[in-house]
Amino acid sequence: MQENIQLTIERLPDEQERDCRVTSARQILSLLRNLSEEGSRTALYFDGANDFIMTSLLDVGEKGLWVEQGTDMPKNRRIAESKEIILVSSLNQVKIQFSVNGARMVTHQDYPAFYLPLPASLRRIQRREYFRLMSPLSERLHCVMPINKPQAGGRIEIPVMDISGGGVRLFYTENDIEFEPEKAYAGCQINLPEVGKIDVTIIVKNLVVMSPKPGQTIKRVGCEFKNLDNASSILLQRYVTKMQRVHSSQEF
Repeated sequence: MQENIQLTIERLPDEQERDCRVTSARQILSLLRNLSEEGSRTALYFDGANDFIMTSLLDVGEKGLWVEQGTDMPKNRRIAESKEIILVSSLNQVKIQFSVNGARMVTHQDYPAFYLPLPASLRRIQRREYFRLMSPLSERLHCVMPINKPQAGGRIEIPVMDISGGGVRLFYTENDIEFEPEKAYAGCQINLPEVGKIDVTIIVKNLVVMSPKPGQTIKRVGCEFKNLDNASSILLQRYVTKMQRVHSSQEF
């Protein structure tokens, strides 16, 4: 089941913004046409992003695009008078965001619409709820957690099944550690190969128990990151982007 993506404007740090930016005119056209064909709901922000309407892309041409007007005519006139328009939508669980300089009130195929110029760039923003990256066996990630077991050196390494911008899924045996639902575990670390180490606090959101063999019990635990700082967020986004590129290159 698809997640309900919040169509709010994202303000990203410079490094993360560069990772999300798409500047290829061909790719921009393809993404916008896919949005139009899918009929994806879209938020159109205006008046310095202080107001918005919900709309959808009607059509995309070589030099511009058409989106449907709202039902509030005073708002429609304010949109036409705005110098900057920001649109936020989603495609395949990835948030799409871009801005253009102005909009014109027109009629497209006998339908009231706004005509906007094609953006020079757009952002494909992936969060935990949009994309999960499976941890490759060749470089299995581990979440290092502090525990009250002197024989373990005061810490334990739990293998990571998958990771994303908002959390991780871990798997473990009952001999390792016993997680409690909704409990927060602070002081955890995850080393991201070739990127860096992030410090995180995780909150347990769900537990799944499996028995692959008689007498063997393995648990999977889904965790959210709590208050991930900007530095860790940037490193994590960089790692996910890097691994996506690796996976994409291996498909061809």
